[in-house]
Amino acid sequence: MKWLEQFILDIPYSLLRRIPYGWLAVAFLRNWEPAFSALILAVALLSVLMMVWQTRAWQAKISREFSSGKTGPFIDHPHAARTFQIRNLVLVLAGSAALGWLLNGSFSLGVLQWALLLAGVMLFYRDSLLFGAAVTYMITDRGISVRYVPGVADHRLFFKFIEIRQAVQTKPPERIPLRWYMLTPQSHPQEGLLLYAVRPQGFSKQIQGEVFLAPTDIEKFLAALAGRVVVTDEAPAVTG
Repeated sequence: MKWLEQFILDIPYSLLRRIPYGWLAVAFLRNWEPAFSALILAVALLSVLMMVWQTRAWQAKISREFSSGKTGPFIDHPHAARTFQIRNLVLVLAGSAALGWLLNGSFSLGVLQWALLLAGVMLFYRDSLLFGAAVTYMITDRGISVRYVPGVADHRLFFKFIEIRQAVQTKPPERIPLRWYMLTPQSHPQEGLLLYAVRPQGFSKQIQGEVFLAPTDIEKFLAALAGRVVVTDEAPAVTG
C-alpha cells in the first residue's frame, strides 16, 4: 500500500484545507436540493478525513524509511492546553451566536445561518490561533522527524542525530530569539527542548538556527533520546 500512502501525501495540504469551506455554501444557500447539500457536506467531511489520513501515512512512511524495526518509533502529538482550546471554542460559538442574532434577517439569512457561517469561518480560517498548530514528533533510531502544520502550510522535517550537536532543556524567554524556529503547538510554550545543529549555519538553508520542540511529556521524550543526543541545561559555547 506504499503507492496509496504516497498518493495521499502528494495531495497538497492547502487544497484539503480549503475543501471544507464548501459547507459554508450549504449554510448560505438554504434552498439548494437536500441531495446536493448532502454531497457537498460529504466532500467536506472526506477532506477532513484525508487530512487525518495524511498524518497516518506520514507516520507510516517515516517508520518504514527511518526505523530499523527493532524498536518502534516514539510518537508524540503535543497540543495546546485543553482549557485554552475549550475556552476559545466557547468564545467563538458564543460570539457567532450573538452576531447571528444581531444580523438576523440580513441578506435573507436567519440567526442559525449567520451563526454557522461566522463560526465556520473562524474555526477553519483561524484554527491554529484558536486551538494551536497541529504538531507531531517522531523519534526513530536515525533521527527526529517533525510534522508541523501552522494553518494551511504543511512542513515535514527530519533532523538526523548526526546533525544535532546537543539539546538544551529550557524555558523560552519572553522575546523569542530570531534564530529559534518554534515547531510547537503555540508560539510561546512554557518549556521544551532547543536543538543545536552541528553546523554553525544551522540545519539547512530553510532552518538557519536552532529548533525548539515542546513535547507533551519532556521526561518521556528525553528517555527516547537517551544515548542518541547529548542533553544539557546550558547552551553550548560559541565556536569559530
